Amino acid sequence: MNVQGKINNLLKALRQQGIVYKINTQQFYSESQGQLCTKLILWEEHPNRDGEVFFSKVKLLKYLAEKWKEVNGHGRAADGENEGTEAANERKAGGIL
Repeated sequence: MNVQGKINNLLKALRQQGIVYKINTQQFYSESQGQLCTKLILWEEHPNRDGEVFFSKVKLLKYLAEKWKEVNGHGRAADGENEGTEAANERKAGGIL
């Protein structure tokens, strides 16, 4: 699974809706794990303010997907372009198709 590609696509889609996110990464050494760890920081505004912190790209992807659902009406197209698909799914569920 190409997580970074999906993150980039969601960032692009949100940017087209007027919501601009910036992602910053920081590395630090974890004594408990004995290795370098990467922290992802999602900024909606100015980077000197606190941002949303993630330690996993998958969790960042899930967060952005939730934001996209909020912006796009819970997974439905804002202009109603999914209406035909929804009607087909209802007919299929009802045994019509």
